[in-house]
Amino acid sequence: MTEAPATEAPAATEPQGKVLRVHVGTYPDVVDPQKSSFANEISILSLNYEGLTKLDQNLKSVPGAAEKWEFSPGGDVITFTLRPDLKYSDGTPLTSENFRYAVERTCNPETAGEYQSILFEIIGCEDFATAAMTDTAALEAGRQKLAEGVQAPDDRTLILHLTNPAPYYTFIAGLWVMYPARKDLIEAGGEDWWKDPTKQIGNGPFQVTQMVEDQLVTLKANPNYWGGKPKLDGLDFVFIKDSAVALEAYKAGQLDVFTVEPSQIPALKADPVLGKEFLAYPGANSYAWGFNLTKEPFNDKKVREAFGYALDRQTYCEVIRNGDCIPSLSWIPKGLPGSVEAPIGFDPEKAKQALADSSYGSADKLPEIKLTYNSDDPATQPRIEWIAGQLRDELGINVTLDPTDGKTLTAMRKSPETYPQVCVFCANWFQDYPDPQNWLSVLYTCNSISAQRISYCNPKFDELTQQADRELDPAKREQLYEQASQILNDDLPLPYVYNLAVIFLVKPEVTGYKTTAADVQWPGQWGSMLTIDINR
Repeated sequence: MTEAPATEAPAATEPQGKVLRVHVGTYPDVVDPQKSSFANEISILSLNYEGLTKLDQNLKSVPGAAEKWEFSPGGDVITFTLRPDLKYSDGTPLTSENFRYAVERTCNPETAGEYQSILFEIIGCEDFATAAMTDTAALEAGRQKLAEGVQAPDDRTLILHLTNPAPYYTFIAGLWVMYPARKDLIEAGGEDWWKDPTKQIGNGPFQVTQMVEDQLVTLKANPNYWGGKPKLDGLDFVFIKDSAVALEAYKAGQLDVFTVEPSQIPALKADPVLGKEFLAYPGANSYAWGFNLTKEPFNDKKVREAFGYALDRQTYCEVIRNGDCIPSLSWIPKGLPGSVEAPIGFDPEKAKQALADSSYGSADKLPEIKLTYNSDDPATQPRIEWIAGQLRDELGINVTLDPTDGKTLTAMRKSPETYPQVCVFCANWFQDYPDPQNWLSVLYTCNSISAQRISYCNPKFDELTQQADRELDPAKREQLYEQASQILNDDLPLPYVYNLAVIFLVKPEVTGYKTTAADVQWPGQWGSMLTIDINR
């Protein structure tokens, strides 16, 4: 999943019962299971809905709405058996047909969701998704083909027929693209159905009850959740884009979880009270330069190399970001399967040489370069100015700063036509599930949304990841993914910069959670939904 850029503090309200109040920087662009892709969107959806599977506290795939599943001997058919008597939060029965519809809606070209291609292994999904909206015959043929790929023969059975063996598909079955949003409510609500909480009737441990744009999303415990009532009575996502304002809200007792901004780290760690509430741990994420490969000068690999060599990652993480990140030379974080480092670290001489070897030859012959970045939080500005200074000092490039508000930047990043010339570390990714397929195949194959946004495509990379995706032998799979990672390194569409640490302030009253590297919005968000508690 992608991280959203970092809204003013809403009026504080006294929580009724055990309500966890979580700070989030940016209000979601869309909260629709079949269309969403950003972390702030998914954190809401994953509470309001549940897939066939889910992640436990060790990030393993375990039964969710399905009590069990079985692969065919060849690994290309999966049969899920739903739990008996499943219900939505309003008591409406939940059946396999609701999950079948979720697959169909994700694959529907009219939906055109950000994660559509993640279901292309389901027979007929790609045919349906790529059919022209004006070609009625092709649309119907695609829909009929998909009917062979996803079947709900009875209320408790869902069968997925895949184009190839896919050992990672138990993870896919737990993602938001397969969350069972209700067809009747979507059709009743129209294009913006998701903005109305009465249409967001889900099957997760919590239920959305209020959505105030740029301010607040409120959820309450779902009494009809199969796993029983959570310990919390509810959660409030409080949207405050200015980290200084958010910190004051936390100090005033208006927030229970605060997402720490790097510039705040030294003072918070040194504070006798807040230092004890400081929580930091490694995250499964990557940040890289975001280049539009169709726009000069970044259609030239040597220029991209120069930018990669010119950045002092160590100083950036340790000094400029106050230690909230770890310098990285690989897309998949070091230590995870499929990780291969690229030798494009800080080296001023190599930076200058790469620029000299480019088709431009020198800094003065480059076109104007605009550094586009999220300007919502004032704390970002000095970091951007430091980066601009690096490019000036090491390469002689005087860039133009292009501050852009977070909501606008999020929208710009969703299309290759509007993706900025260079977006400062906008190529970021937070692991959806712990498999190299999620880091490589999902993002950088030619037909993937992320690759299309920056106009990257390498058929050899596609070939290797396709082999790895189908390989049932774990050792062979990892070897193939490593070869694909090397191709990504060689092509260098996005020089890697850092892995972000997960850092929060958490009130001591918050208990019962286990942190994971996949956490983004609050500690324990994936495996601790039922156990997290607050003594209030």
